[in-house]
Amino acid sequence: MQSISAPVKTWFERDLNVSRETLDRLNHYADLVVKWQPRINIVGASTAEDVWARHLQDSAQLWPYLQDVAAAGKIVDFGSGAGFPGIVLAILGAGNVTMMESNTKKTVFLMEAARVCGVLGHTEIARERIEAATPREADVITARAFAPLPKLLELGQRHLKAGGHYVLLKGRAFEDELADAREAGWTFDVTTHASLVDPDGVVLILKGVGR
Repeated sequence: MQSISAPVKTWFERDLNVSRETLDRLNHYADLVVKWQPRINIVGASTAEDVWARHLQDSAQLWPYLQDVAAAGKIVDFGSGAGFPGIVLAILGAGNVTMMESNTKKTVFLMEAARVCGVLGHTEIARERIEAATPREADVITARAFAPLPKLLELGQRHLKAGGHYVLLKGRAFEDELADAREAGWTFDVTTHASLVDPDGVVLILKGVGR
């Protein structure tokens, strides 16, 4: 079983106010990631021994920025991989999460994770290429370690409903990515929040995106 450190457990309980049942579901998910890791390499080998902090907490830090859409809105997660952040957000209470992942083995894992964690009823696992998929009319698009910002926006605009926005996890190059997106003709209002997990990373919120 994956162990959770006291500071991370306290953060989930105090800062996110998660219930014991939700924490148990997250624990089942962490164990499932570790169990499947040798088969399909769903997370980086260097991070597999600290799934709670490096992946679950990293994903869960988006939750406070999604409260306006969590219950009734649609969240579309690009390149979900092992379900970060899509599965985590569904466990935390997001009512409508679509996870777009073209890798067949990873979608099989996502289906199993959604089943084990009890969130099949409010998730869609889409084994499709984002650029070819039916537009999803998302209220929010999320992504973690997916693509440089100009490419992400190029893919995202056909899936984002009018008035929708992006909530993204980005690393140390986020300022360069913002500059590249503007140079490519994109306009947006941007808010950044320091990452709780990556000292060089941010939660990047983009609204009013257009070209």
